[in-house]
Amino acid sequence: MTPGAPKSPDTTGARAANKISHWLEPLGEGRFPIDVDHLALTAHTMYRRDDPITRVHGADWKDIDGCLARNPANSKEWWLSYKKAASPERQRFTKAHELGHYVLHSQLQTEFRCGSAVIVEKDTGEENIEAQANQFASYLLMPANHVRQEIESGEITFDLVSEMAKFYGVSFEAMCIRVVEITDQPAVLVYWDNGMMRRWSRSRPARLQRLRLEAPPNGPLEPFPDTLAANSSVRQCAEGALVPANRWFKNAPPGEMLREMKHTSDALERVLSLLIIPKFEPRWARDGEESVSDTFDRFIESGQYPTR
Repeated sequence: MTPGAPKSPDTTGARAANKISHWLEPLGEGRFPIDVDHLALTAHTMYRRDDPITRVHGADWKDIDGCLARNPANSKEWWLSYKKAASPERQRFTKAHELGHYVLHSQLQTEFRCGSAVIVEKDTGEENIEAQANQFASYLLMPANHVRQEIESGEITFDLVSEMAKFYGVSFEAMCIRVVEITDQPAVLVYWDNGMMRRWSRSRPARLQRLRLEAPPNGPLEPFPDTLAANSSVRQCAEGALVPANRWFKNAPPGEMLREMKHTSDALERVLSLLIIPKFEPRWARDGEESVSDTFDRFIESGQYPTR
């Protein structure tokens, strides 16, 4: 690798999940949503192992979402536990995450206790066991080749994403993240919580376009004026509305428009903004602005955010 060149993302989890997906392909569309319980209980036969997962069960966890641990009465067996109070979609992702630990990491340690902070639906491509297990879960439940066929067949809308989430048995947010990961269009997903941005995801074309959010170098990032995200009277906009691109991205050329969709949670004041962006050449920042904005982008894209 050339010194200073970007590091390639870790694909350990993706490769392992794709292998299982290949085994399941003969089942056709009927394999979805993936029966993770059955996979977990039979995984030892696929890999010719003598240490099977013999129990998959819900537990009254409070501080953790899932656990893979040796059976205390028989060290040759594994038990997979998940938070019983979680939604079915969250349970499925958690079980797939723990199955990822069994497939990839069970030779490393005898117990994996995973909280919500480590079981995340965004593929970070980092070289650590939790990121690998998340990537495994995402690729297993929402195979890239299958998702790609769905989103290339028509326009990406929140209605389409909702239908796909039900089909794959995952959360709406997880499906949004997966669509953005796979699409060949410049796309950005922004997650707002109580009026402040918590995280965002960009498609590869959007990253290559080097668009930068119109955001302050310090302080919390709030919805930008004259966008759907900032309009409290609009709670849902599944098809999207045209918005000037430079309302969102400071280096977007004047006159360019993007399509902004909005989804507001009925239970919580959480908002998802999905932006579909035309392919254009962004304006470069004025002298002295680029380094600040790039640093801020890396800061918030890593899942961190400044506070007042």
